Amino acid sequence: MTSSPTPAPSSTTPAHELPAPARGWVPSCVVFDCDGILMDTEATWAQVQRLVSERHGLEYTAAQERRMMGWSAADVATAIAEAAQADRAAVYADVLRTEERALSGQIVALPGALETVRTFAERLPVAVASNSTSTVLGLKLEQAGFAPHLSTWVSSEDVPRAKPAPDIYTEAVRRLGFAPSEALAVEDSVVGATSAVAAGLVVVAVPSVPDGDPVPAHHRATALTAPAFRELMAGWLG
Repeated sequence: MTSSPTPAPSSTTPAHELPAPARGWVPSCVVFDCDGILMDTEATWAQVQRLVSERHGLEYTAAQERRMMGWSAADVATAIAEAAQADRAAVYADVLRTEERALSGQIVALPGALETVRTFAERLPVAVASNSTSTVLGLKLEQAGFAPHLSTWVSSEDVPRAKPAPDIYTEAVRRLGFAPSEALAVEDSVVGATSAVAAGLVVVAVPSVPDGDPVPAHHRATALTAPAFRELMAGWLG
């Protein structure tokens, strides 16, 4: 039996530190982010943003990279088009073409990711919720070997709003047949974790940028292979 997460933290608790769920809570399903959690594609995505920005005469700084981390292709295209006063549809097409070329032969699962997904999937329904487009997400999950272990995956094109809105996580949990309070999300970015928290999931943060902005979460670990994450898994899976 599952129970709902405890209420929001008090004003004395940092906003990113959410209280752990009630004692005895275990997930009925798990939803993973993709980039930065399952595969090492965040650097590639940043390079895509840089290339497209520079082609449109824009400087791409470290601050912009950090701000746009986890953004969907649609949101990145909108930001570049507005800054460059360019045609948004043309910029979006450029982002998609550049991403597909950049990912060719570059899709590598992060350490422990495939094992973690497989272990959860042996006991619980598992999904992926990503700001990637549908074509790119399917390509990544198939090539990295995750697809056979997943019940479903949801892209930014499958819902009205991309992360940080809750739509992607809400849809993933709906497809798995559970309430959000019964679901666990595994996220690496502020944008993604904000989406999962807003949808009502319990969140484990595994930040891909350790010194980046604090990722809101109920639990946190440094990596999927870290003792803290393995201890959480053991408690949930028995």
